[in-house]
Amino acid sequence: MSTSLKAVYRDCLPDNSIAPELYSIYHVKQGLRNENGTGVKVGLTRICDVVGYEMVKNHKKPIDGELIFRGYSIKDLVAMERLDPKIRGYETAAFLLIFGKLPTESELSEFQYAIKHHFSSSLVFETYRTKDLLNAMQIEVLKLYGLDENPDTDTLDDRMMKGLCILSSLPLFVFSVYSHKKISSYPLPHAGFAENVLWMARDHQPYSKQEARVLDVLMMLHADHGGGNNSTFADVVISSTGTDIYSCIAAAIGSLKGPKHGGAAGKVGQQTSTLIRRFNRDTTDEELLAFAEDILDKKASDQSGLIYGIGHAIYTKSDPRCLLIKEEVRLLAQEKGELDTFELMERFEKAAVKTMKKRKGVNVCANVDYYSGFAYHLLGIEQSLFTPLFAISRCAGWIAHHLENRQNNRKLIRPANIYVGEHHVPEVLLAARAKEAA
Repeated sequence: MSTSLKAVYRDCLPDNSIAPELYSIYHVKQGLRNENGTGVKVGLTRICDVVGYEMVKNHKKPIDGELIFRGYSIKDLVAMERLDPKIRGYETAAFLLIFGKLPTESELSEFQYAIKHHFSSSLVFETYRTKDLLNAMQIEVLKLYGLDENPDTDTLDDRMMKGLCILSSLPLFVFSVYSHKKISSYPLPHAGFAENVLWMARDHQPYSKQEARVLDVLMMLHADHGGGNNSTFADVVISSTGTDIYSCIAAAIGSLKGPKHGGAAGKVGQQTSTLIRRFNRDTTDEELLAFAEDILDKKASDQSGLIYGIGHAIYTKSDPRCLLIKEEVRLLAQEKGELDTFELMERFEKAAVKTMKKRKGVNVCANVDYYSGFAYHLLGIEQSLFTPLFAISRCAGWIAHHLENRQNNRKLIRPANIYVGEHHVPEVLLAARAKEAA
């Protein structure tokens, strides 16, 4: 029966297609994108600003990229930890996003305790048939709803604490499923959140100060990226219905699982592996340019025609996240004796940008994913963990946007579609009407 239904559906595919020109005729903005490539304005936020260009006479003018958390530049937030060892980068960024201000020393201490101890001790971690950890994370988040005695409360402070429970539980979910054994508490009670994540991700292997720094910075950079990115927008759309925060975070994780949104670091990792196998420090710039051309021509890498880690929807001149993690990775590569590989990646970055300008006539820059995959490689973290780590980091932003939406915008998000199908009358009715008329 299922095979037959599949055949019927395939036969009906022409009846379900929409002519591409209709989108222009009806002025429908696919992907919520304007004709000049900018995003359609759908909301207001005080949480995060992503800046990559200025609009001059309805055209984008590239400028140096900026990422702003609650009015603070991500560059300054990343620099803070080096100046004060008591500051935990990710915890500080997460607190700032959720509460709207930088924490005092006592507030930071209480927040650190909460996100390492506020997980649900009643959870039974399972082994899943799915090979994708993101699916397991969604299931476990929804289990938290079932364990909550009052999961549907609509008070903001209760929703905030439920969000912290999710954030606290996510690493334990991930590494319990990943390691096939229950991890019921954070193994390093006096270390930072990122250090605990690194310890679990590497199966309790010792780490250097720079290794901990790299993951902490990565988690800060991934903590939020405005309300328009797909997973956060999914979170906000679901939040507008008034449903529980567990459903909203589960939906955001589902969005992140899509390869167009969350899987880029893994793709860059595969691309980097190909780069390292084929080239070395003696490779010429001309050979790297030819490799970039081959990728665009679908002759190299994964034959997708995409140079992963190059280009971004908003950043055109520079991605501040890329610049920040690049410098941390440079230090780690030097520590690990892999500076030659780092320099090869840096040279290919320049070749890819130059090739994109030549072939497509666009100004692009490397994005945060370009060096993230290499960072995870240097940290000894397997590729299957890349996107789950992204989800753990981004959970802080999801919580913040969920709370902001529930406080300020109680209106249901309900855009419109234009019907472009046909109108029919069933043959049996036509026959009956003809009979009546006769």
